[in-house]
Amino acid sequence: MKIITTNWYKDMQETEKRPSGLKKLAVRYLCDPVLMYTVVTMMSIMYHYRDKLVVFYGALTLVIGVLLFRVFDYMMKHKLIGSLLYITVFTLFVMTARVCIEKGAQDYPLPFAVWFITPQVAIDYNKWYTMAIYLLFMVFMSSVIYYFTRVRYRIFMGFLVFIIPFAIYGKENEVLPIIFIVLMSLGYILLMIYFRQLNDSGDTVVVERGESWKSVGVYALAFAAAAALIPKPEIKTDRSVLESMISAEQFTDRLVGLLSAFRDTSSGGQYRDVNNVTPLYYANAMEGMHLKTSTYTFYDYDRDSWNASDLDKNTDRSSDEMPLYIADPTKLITAIMMAAEADSSFAEEYGLDRFAGQEIFIPEDRDVTIYSVYGQTQYAPVPEGTKNLKDTSYSGNIDIMKTGLVRSGGRFERLENFTFTYMADEFFTDPVNIDIINVISDANYKDLLRDASDVLADAYYYDADSSDSIIELSDYLWDEYERYSDFDDDYLDYGGNSKIYDLAMKITEGLDTDYEKARAIEIYFFNNGYIYDLEYVKSRGENVENFLFNTKRGVCFEYATAMVLLARAAGIPARYCEGFNMSQPVEGGTGQVTGVNFVITPQHAHGYPELYINGYGWTYFEPTIANEEPQANKKTLAQRLMFAGFILLGILIAAIILILTFPMLAHRFFLSRSRKRGANDTVKRIMRRICRIYSISGTCTSHEVADRVHEMSGADISTAADLFDAAVYGGTELSEEEKNRALEDYISAYRAYRETRKKRRMTTNNI
Repeated sequence: MKIITTNWYKDMQETEKRPSGLKKLAVRYLCDPVLMYTVVTMMSIMYHYRDKLVVFYGALTLVIGVLLFRVFDYMMKHKLIGSLLYITVFTLFVMTARVCIEKGAQDYPLPFAVWFITPQVAIDYNKWYTMAIYLLFMVFMSSVIYYFTRVRYRIFMGFLVFIIPFAIYGKENEVLPIIFIVLMSLGYILLMIYFRQLNDSGDTVVVERGESWKSVGVYALAFAAAAALIPKPEIKTDRSVLESMISAEQFTDRLVGLLSAFRDTSSGGQYRDVNNVTPLYYANAMEGMHLKTSTYTFYDYDRDSWNASDLDKNTDRSSDEMPLYIADPTKLITAIMMAAEADSSFAEEYGLDRFAGQEIFIPEDRDVTIYSVYGQTQYAPVPEGTKNLKDTSYSGNIDIMKTGLVRSGGRFERLENFTFTYMADEFFTDPVNIDIINVISDANYKDLLRDASDVLADAYYYDADSSDSIIELSDYLWDEYERYSDFDDDYLDYGGNSKIYDLAMKITEGLDTDYEKARAIEIYFFNNGYIYDLEYVKSRGENVENFLFNTKRGVCFEYATAMVLLARAAGIPARYCEGFNMSQPVEGGTGQVTGVNFVITPQHAHGYPELYINGYGWTYFEPTIANEEPQANKKTLAQRLMFAGFILLGILIAAIILILTFPMLAHRFFLSRSRKRGANDTVKRIMRRICRIYSISGTCTSHEVADRVHEMSGADISTAADLFDAAVYGGTELSEEEKNRALEDYISAYRAYRETRKKRRMTTNNI
């Protein structure tokens, strides 16, 4: 017998290409469970800061992780030099993050530290701050994950690392996406079990580490599926204690002060990716409503943002006495119609004489009480149609802005309450009211205001018994005349965009009054293919023109911006407003406030237009197509975990079936393929497969393999061994009959192996 001292197993694979060094390295790291766990962890963290780029951050983590892990591997072999190298790499990450922070701070209102702890839904996206936070988390997470798995196994430290992403989401009362919960849980279980079992000790030496992955993987899947499928109670969290503690911190006071200050610009970033359900306000009201917290006058096409002007910032009056008058939506039309009654020539000149004797429908007054429960604020949310601030728990001076906003002299504290009296949104449901407004709108409005003021002033002068309210209304009309004279420069500015002007003319063609035009613009979006899309990411340079004529996708910011500019182009004064759409009912109050029936969270943040309708004043419109709650139709976390549990259970069952049936399927597939192959090729593959089944090293000769097989199972494959030597080293062309004899040896070896394993399992069970 010819003794072969070379590695015959390699010779059997001479027809196969050896993988290159680069390919080996790629496979090594792509199959590294520690690196993959790091990738999943970083993706879960960065999803919080920019979900649209989560795949990019995952790929970036994979590339950077490979390089970092090579540094860590080098440190394991060269302690001193490796440590110096790590310090250098760590410093490089920190310095690069610092450069990103400095770039991000340019033209951005918040410093990095404040940005980091601020709810992301409340601020605009900053790509440089986001990259800085990525770099800092990357070097930290990769270091600790590698260290507490490969270097020093510590299950508790591994768990602390595991909960970091949950803590990041928890600080804003958000829920980590279910896919990351599942992947991170599986990864944590796999790593903790795998590296715990694979530590050599005085009693145990791990020889073949790869074999443990089967049992570890099955256990991890079974554990995850069971954990997800077990019913979980729905827990209602009360964050009041935590938030009280946080609000007491000086740094948090500074943060809230920065956030609650009137922002000069808005680009609508707070309306996308809103998953935060932290209660900001609770309310006791008869109905849902729009709440206003800020207004903006100037639109910047280049930056796709709104900017505040003096009209938005100026104070109208201040007081600490209640009730505090804000506005009366029907005061304007009441004063005009009173002038029409006092002077028939005035009424006839402006077409109001045909309404003589008809009463204006005035909707009823209603009260709403709003409770601030999150933290300090500077501006209170004001319901549309508000007449006055009836009462408040705040004891300081309060400013009423010219745009109807309510601002504190200092800060409104947490758990402050505000009771507003507002007019029900029913004025434009009355046809007579609409007719009067349309007639006023069709007249020369500035002349009408001036003449109506003069009529009332004359009535007061010639009638000594008339009420002081008449001269008050006269002054009010004159003030309105002066305010309206300023609208041309600001509230009618649409940037001279010809495409927007042409579209406005097309929408309002054939319409004479402002109210008719406003309604036509409002419903235009509902009938022309516009889509409310929270997932749509605008490209650099996109603005309202792209929304109107190209993409037709956006959120309330785009819809409101478009309507404001279209209204201005149509000659209707308009401004952009931000606040909340209070529409989510609650039952039975909360642990913080009882007797409330609405909750307002960051999900209810909303942008909408206010238009000035001649004869009535400022009123809001709603062009946004879909203003539903972003989470209304989504399942709870427990439901989503249950769904994921069923998926994992299915994967587990499929994995078990595959594990149980794979040997038999592979055996049948091998026989089927062998009958179509040539004799020499089949014999080579037979010996290779026998070695794999019996886990015999490729350094053995063919007859050493035969001896090992006989020793392990009693099967005789000597004929196959002889034929292998003849085919590989003798250059003999084997016949079909010889191929079948080798196959018979393989079949007997396979059956003997299965019988041997079966007997071992039975013996083990009996023990």
